[in-house]
Amino acid sequence: MKDFTTLHLVLKHHWFDKIVSGEKTSEYRECSDYWNKRLTNKHFDTVVFHKGYTNTTATYKIISIDITTQPNDLGADKCWEIKLKNILT
Repeated sequence: MKDFTTLHLVLKHHWFDKIVSGEKTSEYRECSDYWNKRLTNKHFDTVVFHKGYTNTTATYKIISIDITTQPNDLGADKCWEIKLKNILT
């Protein structure tokens, strides 16, 4: 049996609702020392989004985690893009 690795991310209510509704299919994190260390050369199968600091969560499969220069929510020139597949719970 394969061990799944899970990334946990806390989101503001607005972004959480957009992901759960299907309007937003990627989550972004800036290319800072913190996120570079946390995401470089790591593999995550799933992500659990926490709606603020409430007990409300949503779990998604991860398609990929890559650095992108495409336009994004952060308005950053370069950031991490976590592409989401489908909701699990």
